[in-house]
Formats: sequence, C-alpha cells, structure tokens
Amino acid sequence: MTKTATFFQNRIKNGAILAPMAGFTDAPFRKICREFGSSYAVTEMVSAKMLVSGQQSGIKVGAPYPGEPDLVIQIFAADPQLAAEAARILSKKYNPVAFDLNMGCPVKKIVNKGCGSALMRDLGLASSIVRALVNSVDIPVSAKMRLGFDAVNVIEAAKAVVDAGVSAIAVHGRTATQKYYGEANWDEIAKVAEAVNVPVIGSGDINSPASFKEQRKKGLGVMIARGSLGRPWIFGEVQGDAAPTLGEVVRLAYRHIRLNADWYGEQRGVKMLRGQLGRYFSSFREGPSLKPHLVRVSSINDFVNLMKSQFSTNLLSD
Repeated sequence: MTKTATFFQNRIKNGAILAPMAGFTDAPFRKICREFGSSYAVTEMVSAKMLVSGQQSGIKVGAPYPGEPDLVIQIFAADPQLAAEAARILSKKYNPVAFDLNMGCPVKKIVNKGCGSALMRDLGLASSIVRALVNSVDIPVSAKMRLGFDAVNVIEAAKAVVDAGVSAIAVHGRTATQKYYGEANWDEIAKVAEAVNVPVIGSGDINSPASFKEQRKKGLGVMIARGSLGRPWIFGEVQGDAAPTLGEVVRLAYRHIRLNADWYGEQRGVKMLRGQLGRYFSSFREGPSLKPHLVRVSSINDFVNLMKSQFSTNLLSD
C-alpha cells in the first residue's frame, strides 16, 4: 500500500506535538492540549498483545474523545502479526489517521517483553513490525525511538524503519539506559533528519517557548512531553499566546478534573490527577502551600472547597 508523509509534514510546520506518555496522554488531556494548539496528540501506548487477546483495557487506551481530530494511536509490540492485527482492530473501531510504533519506552517491564526500546537492539524485528503495520492498514505509520538502547545507533535504526515503510520518525534525545537523566541531545536528532527522507520530530527537554524555537530553527518537528504536564497551555505559548492567570489556571484544573470524572468515573478520575494538579500551580507563589492539599483531593467537591478556602475570591466563577 502506498503511504504518504503529508499528514506529518503538514502538522510539524508550526505548533508543537503532544508526545505519547503512558499514564498521561489519555483522552481528557489530549482534548485540553489540542484546544491550546498542539498540532496533534499521540495516545498512550496500546499493547498489541492485550488488544488482540480481547482485554478491554487495551481497547480503552486508544479510545478517542468525542469528535477528536487527527487521532494518532501508539502501539507497542514484539510480534509483527499481533501488531498488524491490533492495527486492523483499532482502525475499524476508532478510524485513526495514523499509527505510531513505540521503540522508545525504557520501562523494564516493557523492555523485558521485547517491546519499546528493546527494539533498538533488534532492528530486524523492528523493521518486520513496521512492515506488518504498514501492510495492514491504509494510513501512515510513524516510529518513536530513542538515540539507542545503551549506545547511540539511532541513524541505523531510522534508516531501517524508513526502508520498512514509516512516514515519519520521532526521536527522544536520550538512550534508553539514560531514561530521563542528563540533557536531551538534539544534535544527534538533527543528524537523523539529515540521514533520512521523511519528517523527523525531536523530543526531550522542551519546556518553554525559547527551547521550542531553538529546535524549530533546525527544521525539526518538536514534541512536548513532560513539559506539558500541569502546563497544557505551553502549546499556546510556543505560538505566542500569553501565560494564563491564576484564575484561568484554577478554572482549567477544575475542567480537567471534570473531564477525567466524566471519562473514568469521579473517584478514579480525580485520584488519577492528583500528581498533575500540583504542577498546575507550580509557577504561582501559592503553589507550595496548595500542593500538600491537592495530592489528597478525592472528589470534585474536595477541589472546589479547597479553592474556596485558599483564595479570598471565588476564582472558579470569575
């Protein structure tokens, strides 16, 4: 099947992309980030094995929110046939515009299954999985990788998956063994862009408009990952929007809680956000005093009552 890189080429020209992050880039967060201007947003990684075996959790991870545009679903797999079958199931159920193969997750339980960044040590298998994905669906496939597993081999890996049919490559500027320590090496990412003829998107340490602009000057697409947690408005900031006021952040955090409650149920949805809620307020002087309370909220009312008790005016109704 003939694939095209047009989707990726068109989306990386201006704004930043929300990177896939397990436990974070679910439907509610993707919705908020898209509203702030992310070019597109990639889902959490979907297990091909779980999905094909019929486990409903695998189906739910890739689910779009109502009306979600440009759905890109990330898959992790160690078996080409399972990857292909998972892609067919997800295509039929959710009609995504593209798939992304996870070749970068450094988490031990994923690596031990031969998935994620383990594929950086087996480029033959990685290529076979890409080829199976490309041949199973009539939409583009990208791959998100690291600089290597314990040594840099990203150019070799990029060329291998391009030969297998990917339409774009995203690169996190660290090796798997580095995890998130040290600085992301964007010079190595730029070398990948010079070596292949598909769009290359970089990821790592983008946490401000300045860091975004620095990498865009190199002609690279830019993904934002941890820099967006508790700060989804960064997608607007990199395009020139002003940072939100305290009142706007209070209302945004409240909206995120409501979206999570609608998606997961209130008890689970609110508890899942505890870690991010503190980040929402980290740039404000009230942040340190709020954080110990935010990590204990268990309901929408808990959050509302906390905001009312902490601020002299009701910022939720401004």
